[in-house]
Amino acid sequence: MSTPLVQLTFALQSFDDSMSAAMSHAMEYEKLSLKANAAHNITLQCVLPDGANESDVISLSATQPSARGAQYFTEKTLSNDDLEFGTVNLTLSNITQSQCFVVQMMLHGKNTTLKESQQLDVYIKAFEQGYIPEHITTEHAKPQGVRSYFASMGSTFLSLF
Repeated sequence: MSTPLVQLTFALQSFDDSMSAAMSHAMEYEKLSLKANAAHNITLQCVLPDGANESDVISLSATQPSARGAQYFTEKTLSNDDLEFGTVNLTLSNITQSQCFVVQMMLHGKNTTLKESQQLDVYIKAFEQGYIPEHITTEHAKPQGVRSYFASMGSTFLSLF
């Protein structure tokens, strides 16, 4: 089963249009809800603004409302093909838990200047129990033996003279 693709845009709705004004009132109280797929990923299609240029960087981050750093982050450097197509797919990977996040989409230009940004509240639902990283075992260094300890101490003592 495939999940539907959600499309995000930088463009603000026009309040001159009565339909846009009505939709903005309704959208003010709705939260976007996203479900992770079986690979524990969420893919969002981002519509590029008119001011996007080749080699600009578009990024997407999801942060818990009470946290400082992003829990999920992805970015892509725009190519000429991306500009011709007008959209870019960005994927948030390894979704571990279900909860509300503040999602920020940003477009950075030359010298990392911020050209466009958009922020929205999103409820992200993890797939089943969420992504569980594989447990990586590390080998611990063996303690030095008594003989090697005295050898190193002896060489240290002799180096003083």
